[in-house]
Amino acid sequence: MSLPDFLLEASRVLIGLGLAVFIGVPLAKRKIFLEGEEGESLGRARFVAAGALLLGVLLEVQVVGSSLPPRHVWRAVAIFILLASLVSAVMVVLPRERYYRERSLTFEENLRPPWVSRAGAARRRAARLDFFGFLLAVAALVLG
Repeated sequence: MSLPDFLLEASRVLIGLGLAVFIGVPLAKRKIFLEGEEGESLGRARFVAAGALLLGVLLEVQVVGSSLPPRHVWRAVAIFILLASLVSAVMVVLPRERYYRERSLTFEENLRPPWVSRAGAARRRAARLDFFGFLLAVAALVLG
């Protein structure tokens, strides 16, 4: 087996494992989209899977060059948007939700409802982003 063939197979394995985590984690939780706090190990698994997806796509592009079939280009676009939705949920929406929850605890009982409702809205937005990522992972798996 030549080095390009090995790297191409490695890219397929990395992409497959990454997509399996992005599809398997929501299904394994049985509460599909960010209901309650995500477990520490599941969060780490998603970040490792994101790295595997990124490395797999980069290896595939490096080995195959510019002659990617259109199906693989669409898969790469779906994976990129999947990773972007993960980054958006983890680095923007969930910290905002935690801030609103912490802020609501500092006020008296009658001043808490606006902050609690903002935290709930942020949690629902994170759940929508997680669902969108799940759909993109399924689409990337179908296109791969």
